[in-house]
Amino acid sequence: MKNKNPDKRSKKSLFDFSSKLARTILNSLSANIAILDEIGVILETNEAWKNFAMKNAMKGSNDSIGVNYLELCDATVGKEAKDAHSVAAGIRSVIKGETKEFLYDYPCHGPDGRHFFYLRSIRVAEKKPIRVVVSHEDITALILAEEALRKRERERDRLRHSLQLAKEIQQILLPKDNPKIKGLEVAGKSIYCDETGGDYFDFIKFKEKQNEKLGVIVGDVAGHGISSALIMTSVRSALRQRLALPGSISQIITDVNCQLAGDLADYGQFVTLFYLLVDPARLTLEWVRAGHDPAILYDPVADDFSELQGSGMALGVDMHFQYEKNQKENFSEGNIVVLATDGVWEARNKSGQMFGRTAVNDIIRNNSAAGANEIMEAIISQIKKFLKESKSEDDLTLVVVKAI
Repeated sequence: MKNKNPDKRSKKSLFDFSSKLARTILNSLSANIAILDEIGVILETNEAWKNFAMKNAMKGSNDSIGVNYLELCDATVGKEAKDAHSVAAGIRSVIKGETKEFLYDYPCHGPDGRHFFYLRSIRVAEKKPIRVVVSHEDITALILAEEALRKRERERDRLRHSLQLAKEIQQILLPKDNPKIKGLEVAGKSIYCDETGGDYFDFIKFKEKQNEKLGVIVGDVAGHGISSALIMTSVRSALRQRLALPGSISQIITDVNCQLAGDLADYGQFVTLFYLLVDPARLTLEWVRAGHDPAILYDPVADDFSELQGSGMALGVDMHFQYEKNQKENFSEGNIVVLATDGVWEARNKSGQMFGRTAVNDIIRNNSAAGANEIMEAIISQIKKFLKESKSEDDLTLVVVKAI
């Protein structure tokens, strides 16, 4: 084979590389560069090539001069054979003038691990003697960064899918429809600032002989997101299980608190909750307030606002705390009760202004002749208008009960 034996080469390089400036430039490049003749024999290499050959213990001299690079690629076997054969074919097409430039990305396994290279092959001149420059740029860092990015994107997609699934499950646990009870109009809604949230509302119907009562629950787990959503589902489960058993509303909340305090004691979490029991036949309201904001009661005839107050700490803080029942009579036709989480009145716009309870009261007064659902939607609409393009930083839950 021509020019294969490096011992037969003259002391002067087989490739006329007399320009000191050109050699300096060649050696300054980070890519591993070799110059081939018309049959693929290596005529010249730069320092990067030599360093790579020495580091990877390649056979022959480190400069590889005199080695037929194309035959070397053709002889490659194993996992890298396909890439090597493609490289040889591409370089031959450049030598023949069939292709002006050949580009190829390929992996390479060395003693120090996996590497990736970007190969570029071009002819230096159209006239003979034919000379082809082959450069190998190490793009390992770039490829590994891209792989890491793709991995993070896959993990992000899996997380997004999990969050979406959690959101769907949480939405299933919220009431699907507003309850229909004689003498009442009821509407409720939760809007989460993240995919999942810690707000919670529920409706429980009770029947005593021919009389129906309605239990209304609004709760707010500290924080929001996945952890709060998990606690919210626990609160819902504990409440529904306990509500299926006899007992006063104060005893029910006391028992639920005892269970939650045992579960949450090591995590510093807590839940505020307002439990309202409405008896439209007797025109009475009973409630237990567990650290939650008081409900708003509006009497449109007297144009009077009051609050359903009451003592009681948040659930999950003290397992021995005893909750008390509060009661109000004369919940007559046209009276409106609004229960909400603090995301309603504490919604802030870009200027840092808070929506406030006064704004909620004004909306209730201005829409008091409307139905419960219309009042609820009016409040939500005004909050969105107030926020404009600002994203709510807290979950928002709102329940409206109107006597009719």
